[in-house]
Amino acid sequence: MALVLDTSILVDIERKRNETVKKLEEISKNHFLPPRITFINYFEFYEGITEKNIKNKSILMVFVNKFMCLRASSRTAEILANLKHKYGKKGITFGLADLIIAAQVIENNATLVTKDNVFEKIEEIDKIII
Repeated sequence: MALVLDTSILVDIERKRNETVKKLEEISKNHFLPPRITFINYFEFYEGITEKNIKNKSILMVFVNKFMCLRASSRTAEILANLKHKYGKKGITFGLADLIIAAQVIENNATLVTKDNVFEKIEEIDKIII
């Protein structure tokens, strides 16, 4: 099963936050495929470096492009609609970006690695919250 790295993890890796890097190294011992990101994670990371007008943008782009970016499909949309409907009926709302990430994790039978506790509420995904 592949790992999907949430934006919070990407930022910590790029900033060389030792605690997150060590935890990810430990987690990776049980996952043999290279970690991936969703197109939402790519968007959020790219938006972050665009907003800040960072001088070394090209270095950050090389970093983020090392990760395979999962593509959205019609199946992603179906999973997304089902998640939105299920949790909406329960009165639980999520941001659309978080639901898209969850849908792509489900579609790709992956495990999400994140620091964002909102994903605790989404029962359908395998997740590691650090």
